[in-house]
Amino acid sequence: MVEHSSEWLLTNAYGGYASGTLSGINTRSYHGLLNSASITGGDRFQLLNTLEEYVRIGSEVFAISSHRYKDVTYPDGLTRLLASEWSDGRVWWLYLVAGCHILKEVEFSRETERIQVRYSSQNDFELNLRPLLSFRSHHGTRQWGPSKFKTDRGESVRVSEEGGWPGSLRLSFQGGVFTPNPVWYYNFLYEEEVERGGNAIEDLYSPGEFTHSGKEARLVAEVEPCISPVELRKTDFPLDYFLVGNSTGSLVVAGYHWFWDWCRDSMIFLPTYVQRGGDLKIAESILDRYFGAMEGGFIPTGFDEWKGRPYFTSVDSSLWAANAVIAIQQLTGNQGFKGKYLPYLVKILDGYNQGGKFGATVKDHLLSHTTPGATWMDGAFEGVYYTPRTGYAVEVNALWGSLLAGLAKLEETEKDREALGEEWLKFRGAFERKFSSSFGLCDVLGLDQSATPQIRPNMLFATSLVDGMVSRETAVKVIVTCREHLLTSFGLRTLSPKDPGYKPVYTGSRKQRDAAYHNGTVWPWLIGAYVDSCANYLPGELQFARRIFEPLYRLASENQGLVPEIFDGQSPHISRGCIAQAWSTSELMRVRPLLDRSVSEL
Repeated sequence: MVEHSSEWLLTNAYGGYASGTLSGINTRSYHGLLNSASITGGDRFQLLNTLEEYVRIGSEVFAISSHRYKDVTYPDGLTRLLASEWSDGRVWWLYLVAGCHILKEVEFSRETERIQVRYSSQNDFELNLRPLLSFRSHHGTRQWGPSKFKTDRGESVRVSEEGGWPGSLRLSFQGGVFTPNPVWYYNFLYEEEVERGGNAIEDLYSPGEFTHSGKEARLVAEVEPCISPVELRKTDFPLDYFLVGNSTGSLVVAGYHWFWDWCRDSMIFLPTYVQRGGDLKIAESILDRYFGAMEGGFIPTGFDEWKGRPYFTSVDSSLWAANAVIAIQQLTGNQGFKGKYLPYLVKILDGYNQGGKFGATVKDHLLSHTTPGATWMDGAFEGVYYTPRTGYAVEVNALWGSLLAGLAKLEETEKDREALGEEWLKFRGAFERKFSSSFGLCDVLGLDQSATPQIRPNMLFATSLVDGMVSRETAVKVIVTCREHLLTSFGLRTLSPKDPGYKPVYTGSRKQRDAAYHNGTVWPWLIGAYVDSCANYLPGELQFARRIFEPLYRLASENQGLVPEIFDGQSPHISRGCIAQAWSTSELMRVRPLLDRSVSEL
């Protein structure tokens, strides 16, 4: 039996996608065969959710599809499924029907919003196929009602909805016959949404039935009008899964299925993208989008997927953008790139020094903020912040120090370089003096610079971003503490299991999940900071880290290189959240050569 929960994902250059399970049963409201983003520019719409499929061989009819409803799984196609696989940009299922093998293959176009479903066999068969549609936001579900769907027949079938999504879905069944017969299917159950406390019940609309006889049948579904994407040069797979080109330029989707673009995630992704052969012009397009929306030295957290409007909620987004520019400049040595973005880095420096958004203030060479939930640990529900982290956050200050150190090398005049070099030294002294603790570095200092006892992974950024930000003695304490309290085979926990606030499992209601999000949940993107820290101060640890992360390697290999957003803090570390996260994927790709080399050189 095929594993019911194993998921697959195919994406296109618009931010649209196709996704489901290898069992063929949709378990999320986000699962579907064609999710469109081209016409709306990012507001993603679920169009073709799934298919009802029957095969006639001789005088007998057999289902090869199954769906989960509220009270039953029906029809029984899953019982005929022999094998399925997701590989090489396609998904396939193999069925055994009355002694006859039926192969179903799905191909999702990268360049156009188009999906092809192909059925083939060595024997003649008749295929009866019903498309099941929703035409709704991918964040919601559909309930039946008076039909506003319109179906036009010609060489192909075009389905649209009055007052709904502003396009048409064109369905072509090569060599087949379409019989209009509109009908609603009721009470589909999405089990993952039950687990997440989301929209779990849906009704789907079918405009009619396609029929075809022979050894092969093809259904093609595509969006009209067809809008050409911004050209995106293919790079190292699977980084291109997250790259989108639309009318606003290029962007990085933070995670599938439900995230759009975020500054922090994009800026962590970009250096790896450039390092692995990505087009510098595309990287610049992404940077330009964020720097172009800068306000007083502060860069937006992201842009909403509906109107593309910037929003500001993160005190560290600007610093991550500066870090990306510095890293890309180090990788490329491109003087034109430096000349273009150096003025923006100076604006960021001035913005924080002058104070502004989030109550950001530089005092005694350290950076504080007063807005709760303004770091990457931003979990909140109904106004309650589970990791407020106001005051002097350790990674925000590490990023501030990285900006000072970077500008001390990049500034054009010797006078500016010397002044920044002096400020960097003052920062470094104040940082270690104030943040040092018995276990390495405090996670947050209060606004009065009082210490907090929580052991979190954020201190790793002080030992990874810039070599020499802290003493070797302190750096070793940081690494050893993280290894003892936080390190797992899938990433690092966000809080020590010995802490009374530790949450071992990310599950339950939205409130329960947000409470656990940064209080024990494992984040794989943090392996980048851990590996860099080991390389800087304890290189002998890399060979062990390579072996520790073997389960994460295997999972990525099984999922086309894609890495999920999070895992439970306790064993067996079940994967949760987005099934494919940009910074998780890019950070594993970035440090993997270093880890592999540490073992091969033994």
